[in-house]
Amino acid sequence: MIGLTQLSQGNYLPTEEMKGLLRRWYYLKFGQKKSTVELMATASDLRNKSALSIVALLDVDEQMISHVVGKKRLIFVQNCHAYLKGSVNHAGLNSDISND
Repeated sequence: MIGLTQLSQGNYLPTEEMKGLLRRWYYLKFGQKKSTVELMATASDLRNKSALSIVALLDVDEQMISHVVGKKRLIFVQNCHAYLKGSVNHAGLNSDISND
């Protein structure tokens, strides 16, 4: 998570770089309807794989996520999911998402 989070009031928040990666992978997974396996093969580094993993976890119940990640990582994933839910137009997927 180094370089991808900001510590603010005890919560781990995604950096601007991570937000861009999250939007990109969200667009590819849900906008372009590509599978996580297919996308993971194209993820070039650990940062991209981490962002894609977080996007893929949107399909997983939060309680289930809490059983497989630590508390700090869970907070970070929850903050990333909240960011995506608040910033992505689910009806049409904003076209600017693919440009990041």
